[in-house]
Amino acid sequence: MKRLACLLILVLSLSSQLSGASDVNTIDSIINTYYAVISGPAGFKYDADRDKNLHAEGAIITRFDENGVFQRHDLFEEQKSLTEPYSAGIFEVELSRRTEEFGNIAHVWSTFEMRRAPESGAFMRGVNSISLYFKEGRWWIASWSTQYEGTE
Repeated sequence: MKRLACLLILVLSLSSQLSGASDVNTIDSIINTYYAVISGPAGFKYDADRDKNLHAEGAIITRFDENGVFQRHDLFEEQKSLTEPYSAGIFEVELSRRTEEFGNIAHVWSTFEMRRAPESGAFMRGVNSISLYFKEGRWWIASWSTQYEGTE
């Protein structure tokens, strides 16, 4: 019985690792997951572990928020504001993407808008600048910066 329990735990662990691998095996998949992991309806519970799997250790986040206030911190600090289920829907929807690659590094410029529902109108727009690197058979987000429209 112990062996069966250990085998089940091993299978579940490997299954979890493999599903996370599909999030990071291409630039397109990691950027798509970058938007998906933060998006959800009212009551949505942000998956901090899935988001952490996208980011390299020590990844830096830089943002000029919707009021033009400068912020710079790591992912752990970013996640502090996302611990409670969403009181209203927030969907970050990518509008366009420009990707440049050289060897094991890449940079993505991604325009987006924020909506309360997937098909509703935008309440905010902006640009994400995302730096990535390929190591250990997968892509990692090294850093990202956001500039919201109208806050230059």
